[in-house]
Amino acid sequence: MKRVLIRLSLIIWVLAGTVVLARFLIIHHDLFPPFPEAWAIWLINLYGSRDGEELADLEILVALGLAFSAILTVTTLGWLVWRHIHRPAPA
Repeated sequence: MKRVLIRLSLIIWVLAGTVVLARFLIIHHDLFPPFPEAWAIWLINLYGSRDGEELADLEILVALGLAFSAILTVTTLGWLVWRHIHRPAPA
């Protein structure tokens, strides 16, 4: 039961952290460097954006992707550090 609770907590943490960080990225986009223009144009053409609403959808998808990658990386690194610190002493 404890493993299920830990896994459920981890999933909730990653999803909630992703949404919060993506919202922060969208609201405070001026705090971060802009995407390269060529990459942005390629992404717009790939997505097939024709108007402002579809461009906003693409912005949300990009923010969610970046936020998910960042949260998952930080969580994985934290888990690895935790395992390293709490590993049993060699016999």
